[in-house]
Amino acid sequence: IPLLASAAPRATAQPETAPPEQVAISYPEAGDYLGHLTVSGTTVDCDVYYGDSETEFDKGAGTYKGAKIPGQGGTILMGAHTNTYFRDFESARVGADVTFTTKYGEYHYTITDMRVATDTDATAYDLDAAEENLIMYTCYPFGTLNYTDQRYFIYCDYVSGPAIVPQQP
Repeated sequence: IPLLASAAPRATAQPETAPPEQVAISYPEAGDYLGHLTVSGTTVDCDVYYGDSETEFDKGAGTYKGAKIPGQGGTILMGAHTNTYFRDFESARVGADVTFTTKYGEYHYTITDMRVATDTDATAYDLDAAEENLIMYTCYPFGTLNYTDQRYFIYCDYVSGPAIVPQQP
């Protein structure tokens, strides 16, 4: 039986990453409904509004108006009360999927880190990040009903979802 020459290793084709779909939207105003948020492995399942005042926090989670919105590329900073909508943050785990469904597309993020910081610690978030990411926060310790100067941050990397472009007049 003749010996077969060993085959040279084949190069594995890398899948091509398609650019994200682009959608045109009207930019939200304070109090506008943005979408719905779920965090796998937790009971976090709530509506999300544009703005982070008590008005938005009474209805669900809210996004900081000085940050980005899904699809805009950059940091989305989202908060909610620990005794209501973000009560189950303690069950969140690194690697979990976060789904943010908006009227213009579904976005997925993966939890990469979590930490406690003071409410005045500006190093807890970067609003000038070039890459899309989601940072969620709530008061800490979990479930507290009174004001506390500690916040629990959950950091998430963008996985998928359409890019937004300004709506043409």
